[in-house]
Parts: sequence; C-alpha cells; structure tokens
Amino acid sequence: MTDYTSLANAIHSTLSADAWLGNSVNVKTIEIHRRGFSLQDPKDAQFFSEADLPAIAVIPNAGPKQQRLSTTNEIRETLFCELAAVSRDRALQNGMTAHQSLIQNIERVLEKQKSSLNDLGVDAFVRQVSTTENQLKRGEFFYFISTTRAEIEMTANL
Repeated sequence: MTDYTSLANAIHSTLSADAWLGNSVNVKTIEIHRRGFSLQDPKDAQFFSEADLPAIAVIPNAGPKQQRLSTTNEIRETLFCELAAVSRDRALQNGMTAHQSLIQNIERVLEKQKSSLNDLGVDAFVRQVSTTENQLKRGEFFYFISTTRAEIEMTANL
C-alpha cells in the first residue's frame, strides 16, 4: 500500500529545505494537499488566503498509480504528483515574472531528485517534470496559478 502522506512530506521537506523556496520572502506557504474544495470551480488552488500567497500545495496522488515488476525483483510504482502554485500581483508583467521564477525554482528542485543517489528520501525519485499555467484577474489583482506535474518512481523490495 502506498503511503501518500510520507511521499507528500518528503516533497514538502525537499521544497522547504531549498534556499529559494524555503525563504518566506519568496514563498509564504508550502503545504500538503490543496486548500479550498469547490464543486463549482475545479481551480481549487485559488482558494488560498491572500495572506498565504505565494503558496505551493503538494498533491501526492494526482492520478492513478502504475505498478510493474522489474528484473531486480522489485516492485516499482509510478505515482503522479502535482504541485499547485498560486501567486498574485497588481501588475501583470511583474506578476508573470515573479510567478515564472517560482515555477523555475520548483522545477529546479524537483529535477535534482532524479536518481537513487539524490532522491526524495523515501526510496522515490522524480521523472518527467512539466508545468502548465494560467492566470485570471479578480478586482485589482492578477492571480497566477500553475500546476507542476511529476512522475514519482518508487521502489519496494518483494
């Protein structure tokens, strides 16, 4: 059975330990599971409080997992994880630039976790990191919402 909480905690710890992402000037909130659930709006990440932004939410089970037996007699699970990042700014260009820095640093940290020598610390390493983003305007603020997706390869001995 997959321990999604341990995986989410490992990703959270990895992000928080980074000098840029762990600095509250750059990211105020990093948490496990996204806030705000709404049946009417699938963009749950926008329900972070404005005082919490910029924020990152780690969603460890963003898709169905896959399993396969490898030749080394290990079960390998591939999990699909998402990191939702939300930021806001009054100025479109400044906000886009700041949010791009946030995305760049999330991807940079995840990209480092690609081998068993430098993994997430729970026998899991990262593959195929990619980000999609969108923006919206509410009142005087532009909100920037991105989703960084990664495949997490986990190894468990039989």
